[in-house]
Amino acid sequence: MEHKRDTRSSCSSPAASRHAGATLGRVFAIVTMGLLLLPVPASANSANSSASFLFPLANFAGPVRSQWAKLAVDPERNEVYALSQAENDVRIFDEHGMEVYAFEGFFASMDITAGHDGDILILTRRYDGSTIHRCNYRGEELEEIALRNLPEAFSGLDPDRLVYRNGTLYLADSEHMTVIEAGLDGSFVRGHDLKALLWDLSNADEDEKAARKLDEIDIGGFDVDADGKILFTVAPLFSAFRLAPDGDLEPFGRPGSGKGKFGVAAGIAAADTGEILVSDKLRSVVLVFADDLTFTAEFGYRGNRPSNLIAPDDVAIDANGHVYVAQARNLGVSVFRMARDDRSPDRPLSEIDDNSQAVDAPPNFVEEEGQ
Repeated sequence: MEHKRDTRSSCSSPAASRHAGATLGRVFAIVTMGLLLLPVPASANSANSSASFLFPLANFAGPVRSQWAKLAVDPERNEVYALSQAENDVRIFDEHGMEVYAFEGFFASMDITAGHDGDILILTRRYDGSTIHRCNYRGEELEEIALRNLPEAFSGLDPDRLVYRNGTLYLADSEHMTVIEAGLDGSFVRGHDLKALLWDLSNADEDEKAARKLDEIDIGGFDVDADGKILFTVAPLFSAFRLAPDGDLEPFGRPGSGKGKFGVAAGIAAADTGEILVSDKLRSVVLVFADDLTFTAEFGYRGNRPSNLIAPDDVAIDANGHVYVAQARNLGVSVFRMARDDRSPDRPLSEIDDNSQAVDAPPNFVEEEGQ
């Protein structure tokens, strides 16, 4: 595999090599971002904003351009990985948003996630099947992980999304709306038929219109929270969903063009404090929901200022409350900081925002946009 770029110093040990140059990156990050982004608005939206724009992911040449990159955060190092499917490369950025390493991706790379102990897991999908590549931080492949022991009900799984969480691999087939959990050796643990769950939730057996709509859906955003709850969005239903390990499926969100509503629900991510972030491609915002699934805030909005967003898609959040948002128009990845109470850094957003508002009852899947 060709290594495209290495901005780290050459060191004798892998650990030293991984973080060599980090101090230099921190020194130049402030200067570089200041030159690139002045003037920067203090807030990413209106007076009740819950996030502030920081900077775009960048290197010493300026903001790194990409189109709807796939994002993943390494929680141990607070580094973020950005996979560009168009350019077929992976870039690693430190907590200050500065690129520290880049390497060429695998052919037909679909998704990326941070593995155990600094490993990087990359999912590829080719004509002969899907494979998970376990790599070190330089992109050097350590092993291929093939899915094993799939039951007949999931034998046709063709995953395009991958999340690693607490020793478990979660793979989603967006088109067929199936998700499996697997061990690190690729062995099947259990599976979920999301479309079947939605069918039961919407009572589609007795509702012909709902049944037709469910035939045309697929998974948009996909993530797993710290408790093993599966999060996903379905744009045609104007909804996001949370699936608990016990099989309980909770929908949230409503259609519309106003604050707190979904136009085209896209990426989704879970914060360690319980919040759920959902990007909206049509409204060009990121919506924040509390752990009880009530809407609390949103930020971004379409525009040409650095703090604005254009058709945001994948979203990720690190332990410091930094939110990474991938955009269209080759605008790369914007970084925001979530509002936190200085006296209690782990305090959820839902306890800070006085303008939080409850979402109504579970959505009607046949309700039209704008209602």
